[in-house]
Amino acid sequence: MKISDYLDYLQDREEIETGRRAAGKQPKQALPKKNREEVLSALVEHDDAAKGGFTPTYTGSEHEREWILTYLSGFYEDHVISDVLRQVKGGKEATVYCCQAGPTTGVELIAAKVYRPRMFRNLRNDSLYRQGRDVVDSAGHGAWGRRQLVAMKKKTGFGQGLLHMSWLGNEYGTMRLLHEAGVDVPRPFASSENAILMEYLGEKDWPAPILHSVTLEQAEVQPLFERMMHNIELMLEHGRVHGDLSAHNILYWQGEVKLIDFPQAVDPIINADAYAIFERDVLRVCQYFARYGVQSNPAAIARDIWARHQPEQS
Repeated sequence: MKISDYLDYLQDREEIETGRRAAGKQPKQALPKKNREEVLSALVEHDDAAKGGFTPTYTGSEHEREWILTYLSGFYEDHVISDVLRQVKGGKEATVYCCQAGPTTGVELIAAKVYRPRMFRNLRNDSLYRQGRDVVDSAGHGAWGRRQLVAMKKKTGFGQGLLHMSWLGNEYGTMRLLHEAGVDVPRPFASSENAILMEYLGEKDWPAPILHSVTLEQAEVQPLFERMMHNIELMLEHGRVHGDLSAHNILYWQGEVKLIDFPQAVDPIINADAYAIFERDVLRVCQYFARYGVQSNPAAIARDIWARHQPEQS
């Protein structure tokens, strides 16, 4: 059973209770107000036999085990992963796991990014990034109708769930687009309602650190700065602005960089605030390299790159 089933449950419950309130009645006691954790726990128990023998090496706490089984078992059944080996990073937004890749992927390790259900609900100024964006699910489909759009606008429980999937769908779609364009991003392998599988950078017991925590050799500073400017321009050329780019969202491994975390990526054509977001991305990257003595003019760099690829809007 998938998270979409849970969202159907939420929508059905909301519609029933809304109808009873409109009729001046109290909601029936027979309609339980289950929280997300209770429902997920029930789904895990109910669907345990359908996991296809998925018994990951890493399980963590009981709560984390439910998350791993619920959100990653589908990838196991599809032979994209064969095991979950360890937790790489835990945080308030998402948890990243190092997984043993399936035999058909052609790689040894895969990173699984599993989102916390409330992650996208807590984004500040989320409407800033959603301007003009198509509402899509994890498979890139945007087939939701008026009822779903109203639920998202009102931010009901059901609407919040749809927004969550739309943010995730935007990230996965952006990663696919940019990887095919040659931008330094992890190769995306697959996605579901609450997780993305992507290229793992580093070794099993030594994952690639974020650029912010790395001390660069002076000889690699200027080449990496130029590489980052190239990535920023290549993203814009292919219709994307990262939206939250900084040394905290760049992985470093053996002299190379990979840009990560794209849920807030925007399309510069349809987002009215895209230039301000783009200029901020450039500024943050320049500020990081300034600590190594790289002199730059972030405002001029942003203006010049933008003019080359968005001349009508500059």
